[in-house]
Amino acid sequence: MGGIDSCAIEFQSGVNLLTGRNATNRTSLLRAVSGVLGGTSATLKSDADEGHVTLTIGDREYSRRYNRTETGVQVTGDPYEENSELIDLFISLLENNPARLAVERGDDLRELIMRPVDTTEIEQRIQRLQRERDEISDTVDRVERRSKKLPALEEQRQTLTSELESLEEEIESLRSEVTQYEADAEMAEEAEELVDRLDERRKERSELTDQIDLVTAEIEALQERPEELRAERDELPEYSQADLETVQEELQSVRTRKRELENTAADLSAIVEFNEDILSDSLSNLPEESTSDDPVAELAPEADQEVTCWTCGNRAERGAIADRLENLRNIVTEKRNESTELESRITELEREQEEIRAAIEERNELDRKLDDIERKLEAKEKRKEALEEEAEEVRETITELETKVADTEELRDSDLLETYERISELQYEQGQTQQELASVEDEIEEIESLPDKPTLQEQLDEIRKELNYERGRVAELESESVSKFNEHMDEVLDILNYRNISRVWIERKEAESGSHGSNATFDLHLVRESDTGSVYEDTVANLSESEREVIGLVVALAGYLVHEVYQQVPFMLLDSLEAIDSERIADLIDYFSEYAPYLIVALLPEDASEITDKYTQITAAELN
Repeated sequence: MGGIDSCAIEFQSGVNLLTGRNATNRTSLLRAVSGVLGGTSATLKSDADEGHVTLTIGDREYSRRYNRTETGVQVTGDPYEENSELIDLFISLLENNPARLAVERGDDLRELIMRPVDTTEIEQRIQRLQRERDEISDTVDRVERRSKKLPALEEQRQTLTSELESLEEEIESLRSEVTQYEADAEMAEEAEELVDRLDERRKERSELTDQIDLVTAEIEALQERPEELRAERDELPEYSQADLETVQEELQSVRTRKRELENTAADLSAIVEFNEDILSDSLSNLPEESTSDDPVAELAPEADQEVTCWTCGNRAERGAIADRLENLRNIVTEKRNESTELESRITELEREQEEIRAAIEERNELDRKLDDIERKLEAKEKRKEALEEEAEEVRETITELETKVADTEELRDSDLLETYERISELQYEQGQTQQELASVEDEIEEIESLPDKPTLQEQLDEIRKELNYERGRVAELESESVSKFNEHMDEVLDILNYRNISRVWIERKEAESGSHGSNATFDLHLVRESDTGSVYEDTVANLSESEREVIGLVVALAGYLVHEVYQQVPFMLLDSLEAIDSERIADLIDYFSEYAPYLIVALLPEDASEITDKYTQITAAELN
C-alpha cells in the first residue's frame, strides 16, 4: 500500500508518533489506516496488482482489499465505518484533508462542516408533518363548517317534528269522521282495508325503488374497480413461482459453496499453523540430528538442510517443506477471497428473492380482490333483478287495488272514500316527513360525534412544535458547529501564542429567504493586533502557512465533536505539520489528544524529539 510492501504495526491507546524523515512511508501508513477505517485516501502500490490492510481491535477484525483492474482500482472488504465522508472530513487530517484545503482556498466552511447531516431525511420528515398538519387543519375546518349547520338543523328538526304532529292529528281527526258512518260500517271497513292495502303497497313500491337505486349505485361503483386493479396488476413485474424457486435454489447453492470454502480455509489454516509450529520446533534439534563434520554449519542451517519429516519419518529439505506451506497459504487466501465474493452474491440473491416474493404476493392479492369484486358484482346484479321483479309485482297489485277502490259505487256518492284517500295521502306524507326527520337527526348525530375541536387543536399545536423543531435542527447544528469552532479556536490560539493574531472566529449568517437553515453561510473572521496594540480585521489569505494549517485542523476538530464522530470512530490521523514549529506541534498534539482516543501523528524526528518520552513512538524503520 502506497510505498509499503508489508508491515505490521501495533498502536496504543492515546498518542502514537510516527517518526522519520520525509519519504519514509509514514504517510503511506496513515493513508492505509484511513482506508481500513473507511476513508478513500488509501492508494495501491504503483507496481502492485493487489494489496490489503487489516485492522484488529480485540477479537474484531476489519479489512480493505484493493485490486487493480482495467478500469481502475477496485476496493472491497469490511471497513470499520461505512460512511467514508466522516473519515475523509474529520478523521483523516492529512495534507489533502477537505477542511485544511477549504481554509487554504477560502471555500465555504458551512457546506463542509454540515456535509454529514442528512438534510434529505429532515426534509422528508418536515413534508410528512406538513401533510399531517394539513389533514388536521382540514378536519378542524370541516368541524367548524359542520358545527355552524347545527342551529339550522335543530330548527329544521323542530319544524319537521311540528309538521309530523300536525299530520298525526289530522289523520286521527279523519279516522274519527269515518267512525260516524254507522249505516255503512261494513262498506267503510272494506273501503278502509282497501285504502290501507293500497297505502302499504305504495310504501312498499317507494322502498323498493330506493333499494333499486342504492344497488344500482353500488354496481356502478364496483364496475370501476376491476379496471383499476388490472392496471395496477399490469404495472407489476411478471414473476412466477418458478422464478422464485430458481433464485432460492441458487441462493442455497451459493450458501453451501460459501460454507465449503470457509471450512476448507479453516482446515488448511490449521494444517499450515500446525506444520509451522512443527517446523519451528525442528530447528532446535538440527545440530543433534546433523551428521555434518562442520559445527559452524550446524549453527546456521540453510534452506536445503534436511530434517526428519514428522508425518512419514523420511528425511526432507526444510526449503521444500516451507514451499509446500507457502502454497497452502496461497490456497487459503484464494478460498477466503472466493468466500468474500460469494457473500456479495448471497446479498444480491436475498434481495432478488424478496423482490420476487413481494411481487408474487401483491399479484395474488390483486387477483383475490378482482375475484371478490366480480363475485360481489354478480350478487348485486342478481339482487337488482330480484328487486325489479318484486317492484313490478307491486305495481301490478297497486293497479288492481286502485281499480277496486274506484269500482266501489256505494262509496262513490259519499265523501267516505275521499276521506280514506285523504288519509292515505296524509299517511304517505307522514312517512316522507318521518324519513326526512330521521335524516336530519342522523346528520345532527354525525356532527355531534365529530372529533372535539380543542383536542384537534392540541394535536395541531403539537405537530407545529415538531415542525418548528425539525426546521430548527439544521440551524441548531450550524450554531453548535460555529460555537465549537470559536471555543476551540480561542483555546488553541491561547495555547500556541500567535502574537499577531488577536482572534479568529466564524460568524453564522442566515439569508432572509432561507428555510430550515439551508441557506446560511459561515463567514471566517480574522482580527490582528499591531505592535502599537491596535486591532484590525484581516483576511485568511494573509496568514502564514502555519496559521492556516492550525485553523484548518480546528475546523476539522469542530466537525469531529459536533457530529460526535469519536463515538463511531475513536481515531484521528495527523500528517504534514512541518509548517508548524516544533513547540507548537507539541502543544497542538496535547490539545487534540484530549478528544481522540487514538491519535496517530506523523512527525519529523526534530519535531518529535521533545515529546517521544511522553507518547508511544513508532519509527520509520518499522515500515518495511
